[in-house]
Amino acid sequence: MIPSRFLICVDSSGTAFDSMNIKHVQAFIPAALEIWPMTGRVAERFTAIEKAVNLFSSMRGINRYPGLLEVFDLLAAGFPGHPEIPDVTDLREFVVTETTYSSETLKRWIKAHPSKELEKVLAWSERADELYAEAAKGLKPYPLVRESLETAGRTATVAIVDGGTPEELTREWEESGREPFIDLMLSQADGTTAAQLYKARQKCGEKASVLMIGDTESDGAAAHKVGAMFYPILPGDEAASWQRFHDIILPLFLEGKYDRETEEKYFGQLKELLS
Repeated sequence: MIPSRFLICVDSSGTAFDSMNIKHVQAFIPAALEIWPMTGRVAERFTAIEKAVNLFSSMRGINRYPGLLEVFDLLAAGFPGHPEIPDVTDLREFVVTETTYSSETLKRWIKAHPSKELEKVLAWSERADELYAEAAKGLKPYPLVRESLETAGRTATVAIVDGGTPEELTREWEESGREPFIDLMLSQADGTTAAQLYKARQKCGEKASVLMIGDTESDGAAAHKVGAMFYPILPGDEAASWQRFHDIILPLFLEGKYDRETEEKYFGQLKELLS
């Protein structure tokens, strides 16, 4: 339904699907330990930091490349000069200089700035994608995701807005039975979450009311950046969050009654959970 008076944008990983834990525990972490063979206390600490940063902090949902840099920086602080911890100088330059992070931008960067270190980062990313594709086979959305978006799709444009690769998102939704009410599928290839939201809004028209559904503080910040409202799916309480959306939040939004006070109530719960 494009254009539309209403636009509902849904993050996929960790919001519509229980894929965030799978992605990090069964893909990103083991892939890193393959590419950079850490052992003993270093490997244990790397695993703990990776989970803490990417699953249980305000950085939850950060793109994989700046996320990896943050994890290695924290690891290096605990093990100064340890030989198993890689030099991240080139990764830092890529993260600081680039504005869009994807496998394609990294490949172009390596072509312009040859780096053995970044070749390993790319190998890690590609290996993680392989492991995730295997681990996530048959993954289904949380309860009431389909029902909620089907109801929303009768009145609103529905867009998937996510930092995953286009291939990952297409596979995720098609394997679970991609529904006709999904009008747009946007990914890391379309830029940051804010850029994706802006692109979706352009297709609907500037006057469209926009609601972003996500599971991270950065999702909320991106929504506010483009003048959209935000509703969080709380990590660890996803089923109840979707039940509330289906029964209460969606009707309020479509009636123009989902206001900043109500939004802040739920956004505050997410911030407290990830503090």
